[in-house]
Parts: sequence; structure tokens; C-alpha cells
Amino acid sequence: MGALTLSQVTKSFGSTDVIKGVDLRVEDGEFCVFVGPSGCGKSTLLRMIAGLEDVTSGDVAIDGARINDLAPAKREIAMVFQSYALYPHLTVRDNMGLALKQAGVPKAEIQAATDKAAAMLSLAPLMERRPAELSGGQRQRVAIGRAIVRRPKLFLFDEPLSNLDAALRVQTRIEIARLHRDLGATMIYVTHDQVEAMTLAHKIVVLRAGKVEQVGRPMDLYNDPDNTFVAGFIGSPQMNFLKAGALGLRSDTLGIRPEHLEI
Repeated sequence: MGALTLSQVTKSFGSTDVIKGVDLRVEDGEFCVFVGPSGCGKSTLLRMIAGLEDVTSGDVAIDGARINDLAPAKREIAMVFQSYALYPHLTVRDNMGLALKQAGVPKAEIQAATDKAAAMLSLAPLMERRPAELSGGQRQRVAIGRAIVRRPKLFLFDEPLSNLDAALRVQTRIEIARLHRDLGATMIYVTHDQVEAMTLAHKIVVLRAGKVEQVGRPMDLYNDPDNTFVAGFIGSPQMNFLKAGALGLRSDTLGIRPEHLEI
């Protein structure tokens, strides 16, 4: 189980409010994607869920249990970073199994868990290499494997593909989607890439200036945006807006809801 609930969550740095009263429910097994313009607070919100940033007010809960005061290591959450965050002096196997080793898991169990994750990610031939001997895509798969072996309740991805070239992004995106299907785990994914959001997500959360503008399934947001910000943000290329007032037309004669128009 790994259902996440955010209740009126806020984050302030001094007098600057970054997250402004976010309410959100992510169901067990869902793939939820946070999108929004740069500086909207999506990575900060992810780090608050992980425990890497303190919550100023409000509650963060997993399976109904409040986790605000739990250390990151106690939250049963695994996070995959944009920068891979691998130890350069350790092999692929040791990088993947390090958290289990620190938790005192027996060596046989660590080897079984790392071998299973390596098979899922096509890393078996690379287990004795070090990060410097790997490509960017291989390093990212190692980072994902390190998360898998911990068997967390919740996976967090912070723009994991932004350092990869276009071809590797497509390949790794397919692998992440397959992993989600195979593991059935709850995943929260931050990205600025519209294609990633629309192809991976069960649910998209659109953020602007620390607030949630709309939550819904990808095609619901695309076909029925709540406001002009969501309409202009979701989709590539962006939606064009018709200024009815400039044409001397009323919105109802165009068959368009008034809230979707810029008048």
C-alpha cells in the first residue's frame, strides 16, 4: 500500500510562501505527474513528501499515517534524482544494495534483491562496473534499481530524464512505464516535459505559483481545462486563444465556454 494524502500543505522560506495550501490525494498504485512552469514549486513539493524539506504547516500522510515528523529514511519512500547521486567508488551492485546493507539486511538477501532489480532493468552485465564506466542512461537505470531494491511504499522521481538525450529519454520513459506496470507501485513524477506527463500519468497535477490549478487524467485536462492557464500549458504545441471581444463576437455564438476565453 502507498496512498498519499496532502492536507493544506504549505512551505515558506522566511517571508516567501512557496507552497500555498496544497490538497491532494494519490491513490495506491497510481502514477501521478507534477507539471508546471519553472519556479512553480513542484520539486519543492516532492522534497517535502520525501522529508528533504520541512513542512511549514499542514499534513503529509501515507496510508493514513501522518509522516511530517518522520526522518526521510523512515518514510518507506525511495527517490530518484535528476543527478543520479551514485557513489563513484562503488560498483553498480554495491550502489544498488547500499541502503539494504546499511539497514543490516543479510548479504544473501541483498544479492537476491539486486539481481532481481538488475534483471528488470537489463543491468545484469554491468553489475561489477563503476558509474564512470556507464552511459547516462545506464546510470539512471542504476539509480532506479537502487530505489526498487528498497521495496518502498512510494517512488518519487525528480525530473529523472532531463540529463538524457532525446533517444534515451524515449527509451527510459518506456522502461519506467513498464516498471510501474510490473511493480504496481505508487509513483510521483516531476517533469517539465509535456510528452512525459501525457504518456506516463494516470493523474496530472498542474501547479502554478505554489497552488494546484487542476488535477485530472491527461485527456481530461487536455479536453476540458478549468482555466486559460491550464489550457495554454497542457499540450504541445500550446493551445491558441481566440479573443472574442476583439472580433466583436459573443462567446456563446462560438460554442466555447466563457471561462476558456481571454476577453
